[in-house]
Amino acid sequence: MADLKISELQALAGAALVAADVVPVVDVGASETKKLTIGDLVANGVTLIADDTIPGAKILFEAGGIATADIADAAITTAKVAAGGITAAKLGNESTVDLVTTLPSSGAFTGQLALDTDDNFLYCWNGSAWVSLKAAGSINAVTGDTAGTINITATTNGSSVAVAATIDGTSAANQFMAGPTSAGGTVAYRTIDGSDIPVATTSAKGGVIVNGAGLRLDSNTIAVDNDVSASTTHHVVTYSAKGLITGGRVLAAADLPAATSTAKGAVIPGTGLVVDTNDNINHSNSVAAGTYTKVTVDAQGHITTGATLVASDIPVIEASKVTSGTFGSALFANDSITASKLADQSVTKFGGASATDNVVTFPAGDFKGQFFFDEKNEDLYVFTGQSFLPITVISGNLVNAGTYNANTNLVGSVTTAGSAAGFTAGGALPSPATGNLNYYVVVSDSGTGSGTAPAVSLAPPDMLISLGAGSTFQLIDVSNAIAGQTAANISVVATGGITATDVQAALQGLDTGKIGAASPTFTGTVLLGQNAVLAFEGSANDQYETTITVVNATADRTITFPNVSGNVVTTGDTGTVTSAMLTDATIVNADVSATAEIAVSKLANGTARQLLQTDSGGNSVEFTSNVDVPGTLDVTGVATFDSTSLFVGNPTFNGSLIFEGATPDAHELTLSVADPSADVTVTIPASTTTLAGLAVAQNYTKAQRGTPVALTDAATVAVDLSLGNNFSVTLGGNRSLGDPTNVTAGQSGVIVVTQDGTGSRTLAYAGTKYKFAGGTAPTLTTTAAAVDVLAYYCESATRITVTSLLNVS
Repeated sequence: MADLKISELQALAGAALVAADVVPVVDVGASETKKLTIGDLVANGVTLIADDTIPGAKILFEAGGIATADIADAAITTAKVAAGGITAAKLGNESTVDLVTTLPSSGAFTGQLALDTDDNFLYCWNGSAWVSLKAAGSINAVTGDTAGTINITATTNGSSVAVAATIDGTSAANQFMAGPTSAGGTVAYRTIDGSDIPVATTSAKGGVIVNGAGLRLDSNTIAVDNDVSASTTHHVVTYSAKGLITGGRVLAAADLPAATSTAKGAVIPGTGLVVDTNDNINHSNSVAAGTYTKVTVDAQGHITTGATLVASDIPVIEASKVTSGTFGSALFANDSITASKLADQSVTKFGGASATDNVVTFPAGDFKGQFFFDEKNEDLYVFTGQSFLPITVISGNLVNAGTYNANTNLVGSVTTAGSAAGFTAGGALPSPATGNLNYYVVVSDSGTGSGTAPAVSLAPPDMLISLGAGSTFQLIDVSNAIAGQTAANISVVATGGITATDVQAALQGLDTGKIGAASPTFTGTVLLGQNAVLAFEGSANDQYETTITVVNATADRTITFPNVSGNVVTTGDTGTVTSAMLTDATIVNADVSATAEIAVSKLANGTARQLLQTDSGGNSVEFTSNVDVPGTLDVTGVATFDSTSLFVGNPTFNGSLIFEGATPDAHELTLSVADPSADVTVTIPASTTTLAGLAVAQNYTKAQRGTPVALTDAATVAVDLSLGNNFSVTLGGNRSLGDPTNVTAGQSGVIVVTQDGTGSRTLAYAGTKYKFAGGTAPTLTTTAAAVDVLAYYCESATRITVTSLLNVS
């Protein structure tokens, strides 16, 4: 249509407006009118609106239309929040009470509460400081009193009050705190009065008056009222009625009563006894002190000589005379106790459950490792030292951790796996955790569980299994299951030709319809199930049987026995197959093992002294006089090579190499080696030379040198002279040069000693092997990075002469 003025254009309803619609726009920069889509106008025009120019009343927000990120921080004031508008669900954790272990430097707002979780004290922020809150009726201050004789002081430290009491000192000596002597009254300090002390009686302590009767007062000390001359000699004495000694004389022999067989008294030494210089009665004989297995005694029973028992001193003792004691296991030689010496049930005990309740009665174990065979259930158990545990193979991931004593509620024993999972013998059952998931213990002693064991009655052989979580182990009630079951109570599912619904009836049906053990007859196809085998006892009823089994078939297989009599040949058989059993020309090359040993007589003859080898192409075998050995030639005995021999690779010689030399005579050059204790490599230089010998004077035409050995810096520097001749070490501190090992007379060399970057390091000489001129060891240069050289010569295995070159620079 023709262009129209804007005022002449038709109106466009707002609902019909789409983003692709265009409007005219004047491009001021280009001085022309251009078109612009509504979509571009809205998208780009918004960015041209000046900030803060759109009134809030012109903006209509729908519920939830303002994103959190569009609200400026602190933009919502208190007045904008409606009373009761913020519910508990809108409050974040610790928005009203801050849970802390240390009070922050300030609160988030005045009136904020803070709870110190270390001491449970509550504080409130007053705008400038945290104020401790006090409960109504609580004691907030403790005041002491020092006005009386007893002083009470109170010291407050945080929420704690320390109350201390002290007593005023006395005003004079020998005072004590008491009331008046005549009546009740105020307590004060005073001296002790006689009336303060109760009178002593025969049954009660108290005050007494010293008034004679063998006692007196010397000044203020009670003394015995008796004076005699002091003496250290034994006396015959006289004494007063009060028991006080009043006189005496020296004891005489006549004062002593003679001893008899029934009364004590004085004695005179007889035969075999003597009084020594210290007035002691002693034996008159003497022997060297010691422990003897054979002694000689005199008529008085004194041991006069001692010796050691020899074999001839011990009489032959019949075995019947040994009635007590035990023989140590060391007295029995290995393999000396044969089966005939073992008593019945010495290794394995026999027993089992009774026929009525099927509860297994376990015997007392004699030793750890002893077996017990339940003859009724055909189960085997082993004694752990505490209880019998079943020997079984458990599939899956159940792990035996040990035994549990329900009487003491402690772990009785642990296995290696149980110990690694945290089970401890003599300790409590651990809590179920991931680390002991599927670990179980077997109850060894009856009792009621506690702790992490179920708090129920437990009995052997119940099992407690960790499920890896929870507070207690899971009980598997084996004891009640064993004790409470009979075959008639155990149901079975009727199937095939079995119509019974319980075990007892099913067993009776099987017994009635079973195939006889003696010469049964089978008709039709006999199918043996998975993993079934045929076992033949043979002519002797012993522990050996012949078993026929098959490998797993991947398809139907048929084995047909021929219509002839004979023996079946197996892969393990030898000497059964005869030539008559083989068709002529049926054995081809592929049938002969690569390791088969074919006798020489089976081979066609070659010419004199030829050897059999493969031809150059490797396709056939030929006799030849020129032998080329590409691999290993193993010669037992002496091998003689008549001409020059070339070895490509590494030949191995178990003996010596003998060289005849240019002249074939009785003199040869033998090259032999010592028997090595490990692989040893001797490298001959790649140049024409003459090898040196230990016992031959040498004239070296080239320099000989060894690589210096770096010693390890340590408090004592170790020196092993077998490692080389020349050594070096850098000192990192004050050190000692260790006594060398592997010292051989005649060895010489140097030890270069260098100071580290710090310097001032000293070097002492340990041991007794180092010898110095004048017996004085050199003092090393202590400047940082200084170098000293110690030259040594081994005189013998115990003497090393050392001289020094100091401060080599």
